[in-house]
Amino acid sequence: MRQVLVLIAFTVLAACTPPSAPTTEGDASTPGATADASTDPLAIAAAATVSEQIGVPVSLVPRVSRVEGDWGWLIAQPWTPDGAAIDWSQTSYALQASEGVLDGAGTTYVLLKRENGAWRVVDAVVGPTDVAWGDWHQRHGAPESIFVMPPA
Repeated sequence: MRQVLVLIAFTVLAACTPPSAPTTEGDASTPGATADASTDPLAIAAAATVSEQIGVPVSLVPRVSRVEGDWGWLIAQPWTPDGAAIDWSQTSYALQASEGVLDGAGTTYVLLKRENGAWRVVDAVVGPTDVAWGDWHQRHGAPESIFVMPPA
């Protein structure tokens, strides 16, 4: 029951919270803003997995890139590798995009873990309409504090 209440609280908070300002250099909402994508270690590590999920090559421009111990939390906007907006009709998310249920133009949430000096994607979700990461701290053993959303 507690998990359900926590998920409801996260959902309400997410729905009532305006988009946050980027916490890394650059603005993920600006086409061509790929500087962070080429330098952020979490974005670099997550790009191949997210590209596979989406079905086309992508570059991830971080809005949040946070490390706590050996855990990494990334909230990023996917773009084409040359910095253009993704044509979602050409991806595995075409149906969601056409039905208007690809939130945040594909805003992507990724949990990573550092193992033997390299980042590994533990879980990732593209454009969720709910707080898909609400139980990741329990399911994957990640610190709950890493998922705190930045202030608006």
